[in-house]
Amino acid sequence: MSKLVILEIGDADTQQRYPIALKVGDRIHSMNFQIRGYLPPANDLRECYENLQQTRIDRGLGFYRKLEKVKKGQITNISVKELADYVEISVNNWLNSGDSNFQPVRDRLLQVLSAEEGNVRLIVQTDNVALWSLPWHLWKHFELFKIEPIFTLFTTNIDSANYRIKYKNKIRILVILGDSTDIDVEADLRLLKESIARDDAEIVTLVATSSSKLNDQLWEQNWDILFFAGHSSSEDDYKQGKLALSETESIAIEDLKYGLQNAIEHGLKLAIFNSCDGMGLVNELASLQIPAVIAMRERVPDEVAQKFLEYFLEAFAREKKSLHDSVRKARERLHGMEGKYPCASWLPMIYEHPAVEPPTWDELLKGNEEEFQRVSIWRNLRTVLVASVLVTGAMLGVRSLGLLEPLEKTAFDRLAQIMPDKGLDSRLLIVEATADDFKQLNNEYPLQDKTIVRVLEKLNKHQPRTIGLDIYRDVPQGQGRNDLIKYLQKNERVIPICIFSSEKIPEGIVPIPNLPDSRPGFGDIVEDSDRTIRRHLLAMKPYPSSQCKTFFSLSFQLALHYLQNQPNSTAERITKLPVEFREHYWKVGKTDFKNLETNRGLYQKENLSGFQIILNYRSRRSLIDIAERVTLMQILNEQVNPSDIKDKIVLIGVTDPTRNNANYNTPYNQEIPSLMFLAQRVSQIITAVEDRIPLMWFLPQWGDTVLIFLWSVVGGFCAIRLQSRLHLGLAQGALLIILYGICGFSLVTSGCVLPLVPSGFALLGASGCLIVYNARKDS
Repeated sequence: MSKLVILEIGDADTQQRYPIALKVGDRIHSMNFQIRGYLPPANDLRECYENLQQTRIDRGLGFYRKLEKVKKGQITNISVKELADYVEISVNNWLNSGDSNFQPVRDRLLQVLSAEEGNVRLIVQTDNVALWSLPWHLWKHFELFKIEPIFTLFTTNIDSANYRIKYKNKIRILVILGDSTDIDVEADLRLLKESIARDDAEIVTLVATSSSKLNDQLWEQNWDILFFAGHSSSEDDYKQGKLALSETESIAIEDLKYGLQNAIEHGLKLAIFNSCDGMGLVNELASLQIPAVIAMRERVPDEVAQKFLEYFLEAFAREKKSLHDSVRKARERLHGMEGKYPCASWLPMIYEHPAVEPPTWDELLKGNEEEFQRVSIWRNLRTVLVASVLVTGAMLGVRSLGLLEPLEKTAFDRLAQIMPDKGLDSRLLIVEATADDFKQLNNEYPLQDKTIVRVLEKLNKHQPRTIGLDIYRDVPQGQGRNDLIKYLQKNERVIPICIFSSEKIPEGIVPIPNLPDSRPGFGDIVEDSDRTIRRHLLAMKPYPSSQCKTFFSLSFQLALHYLQNQPNSTAERITKLPVEFREHYWKVGKTDFKNLETNRGLYQKENLSGFQIILNYRSRRSLIDIAERVTLMQILNEQVNPSDIKDKIVLIGVTDPTRNNANYNTPYNQEIPSLMFLAQRVSQIITAVEDRIPLMWFLPQWGDTVLIFLWSVVGGFCAIRLQSRLHLGLAQGALLIILYGICGFSLVTSGCVLPLVPSGFALLGASGCLIVYNARKDS
């Protein structure tokens, strides 16, 4: 980065001296005050320069880009050359003055130029615009260090140098070709088109336009560069400049103030006036905080204006030099025309906002590309968000109709199958009546009441904590009915089963009589529409006409009895586990049980009456191998180790498939007998409470909505960013795998069932919408 050097020059005092201050820094906000002094009076220089100006005007060689016509004179080339030489001498005498009030400032300036080896951005800051007109570049030291003086105003606001950049990825140039009387402004347009690569810039041309059309362009479009070629002029005090838009209309900068201000705020960074007397134009634009202006100090011959533009564009757009270096190089090349057009190289001047690093051609392109990317990202984001909202809404609508339930249940089954195997539950003992048992009992089926009493007595000797009787006893079976009733009345640890009336069993299964209504547990289950059991019914309000009056399921009754009757010998156990029951929320110990709600997760149309949770099967390899299993005859023959019974939940039931034993479908593609299914449900409850294994649960509706929306956004961005169908397909496949992995991880670690199928469809749906949208937009 070049060093920033500012020469601050105030208004002349009574002795016609100019207060001057030298400041040096890396940027405008970090300037260091160096030294103050006074520039000596410039009366001789100004008088000499004014003579030269008048002589050039009187000479009138060629056609000028001056708003007012000038008559040609008879002044010789030699007289102009001599005056120009005298002006050059006067400039050097002025800036090389030995005045003690200026010499320290000059010496310090030269030290900075020498130390920086000319890599300096030198700004002459003064509100005395007349000083801008002086040919500062003629000072030998500026020539030596190749310094192109830049001009600016004190009134420039250094804190307002924040300019928005337009969204196009090309440099946008507004070309105004004004009144072309006696000059060839079309040549300027040809130079612009020939010198600037087509991919670099977008050129919009207004030819002999009206002020209203120009104003509209300044308001309605964003521009990087404003270029004017034609006739122009400035007031003598440089406070106002005018442009000849056509032969019949001219306009002052003041009349375009708000349009130009809007253009500057929206990215206009450079104005080039390739026309006469541009000092007033520069002065007015500077007050609008434009970053940079290039103009001609005086009347400029048409040929000189064209050559300057050619040389400047070659340096700026092709060689990618800085703005002031490009002006300096063009000035130096114009020196070769001074035989025909004396002082031609003096005419260009450059104004720059001190707080803005002057733009290079590459920086203009880069800035626009970065902004294009930023705006493009925002526009793409907006498109993706709109598509995602639509796709998410569609997914939620389809899901609410239950159309996704079959797929969601299948996906849930696949995820459930990756759950870790928890092994045998040591807290349970399964006593099963097998086919061999019935043979040994002389085909005693149904089991007689007395046989059940014998089994219960054998078990009770070894102090099981809870016994679940998964055998229907709605009617007496053989002998021992009264003994069975008395035994159950005396032993509360034995919990029998009953069944509510239903379509399959209209009368239901009546519990053993003479027991409290709350004692039994119902054995009813809930199947999904595909006959697979994925839910666990814990409680249900009995129908008034039902003879099964209990509120809790057999599985919950067994688990709760087990949990609330912990042995007192273990210090960390509590005799009575705290239990809290609410309509949709239970708390057993420290474990929360939340009732499944309608329109949650994959259940949008299923009947969710009662208190239900998702069933988490314990073992996935073999669902029947959930706990230690013994046969009925082993119990009756006392062939079981007492430690296998003590303090356990003992479940008694029939597993002989020939005895009309029910089997249930599971998500693991395995059928499971009723007794093993009861064991699975009991194990789930006690595992959740004692082992703190998370229960499965669904997100609330808004949570599913957010996730579906996010995955649709991901799918939309894939379609926006990946143009190749192959790459898009691979990305979608990878994202679906990631989605599956996230859902599996969530289920395993927290029990949360995420919306896998809707999210996957949303991802693909948003991608498809964006593909169609892009295809139609490009067609």
